[in-house]
Amino acid sequence: MVPIRTCVGCRSQTEQDSAVRFVLDGDQVVLDAERKMPGRGAWLHRSRQCFEAALNRRSFNRAFRKPVATAQLAFEDIEQLTTATKAGWKEMNTR
Repeated sequence: MVPIRTCVGCRSQTEQDSAVRFVLDGDQVVLDAERKMPGRGAWLHRSRQCFEAALNRRSFNRAFRKPVATAQLAFEDIEQLTTATKAGWKEMNTR
């Protein structure tokens, strides 16, 4: 059974495998590509709409329960992670 997470952008529930995790590094929100960094996490669908909604609504502030810096975040980082994940799955399935 896959854990269920709530997307901070659209507030809908999704399986953990279809979302990306963000954590705090000091007061900056960073992408936790491997989902292994310590601390509270915020989950987000891998879509531009959810990403922009989370930034516009300041959802990361609410998720981390304090003011956080999000100016350095870029959706392209999520796209690269998604592409790398798909490539990894494709490589694993061809073995």
